Amino acid sequence: MAVRVDLHYPKIVDSGDNICCFPNLEPGVISRMRESLRAKLEADRTRKVREDKRIYRCPLFIIWAKEYSESGKCHYHICLLFNKDAYYHLGDYDQDDNLRGMITGAWYSALRLERDDHPGLVHFPENCKYVLDTNSTDFQQNYQALLTRLDYLTKVESKVFGEGDRNFGCSQIEL
Repeated sequence: MAVRVDLHYPKIVDSGDNICCFPNLEPGVISRMRESLRAKLEADRTRKVREDKRIYRCPLFIIWAKEYSESGKCHYHICLLFNKDAYYHLGDYDQDDNLRGMITGAWYSALRLERDDHPGLVHFPENCKYVLDTNSTDFQQNYQALLTRLDYLTKVESKVFGEGDRNFGCSQIEL
């Protein structure tokens, strides 16, 4: 299963008397997000084992693109790949213990922020989930739809080149 997600940095307004913490904008935010999500998936797996539920192997793969809006604000478009047998539904927006909540929590963890202090930094676009089942009759249709969606990540217009930052990355898949 593939899930397309948009990740944003918070708007920072410093009037000189802020007591809230500032986000961790150090390099490596996607790596921190990925590791946080892996830890959340492992904790979910451990919980399912304790509850004597069936579990499935679920390696996590990520494809990401860094972009800048016209105002110069950085954001990321990512695609997360999961085993559809382990995670098939994203879950409700209001819960932390489902896939949607784990993805959202991982981004906030990577930024060292609380969700309540900075809502709306994670956006799940319409039709963001793609189930790829090679045995399904609609596999080719779903696969092509996903490739078309991922093609958006490669557009040049919103990338910044020459500053030493990476604009694109992905997990390494061991064959």
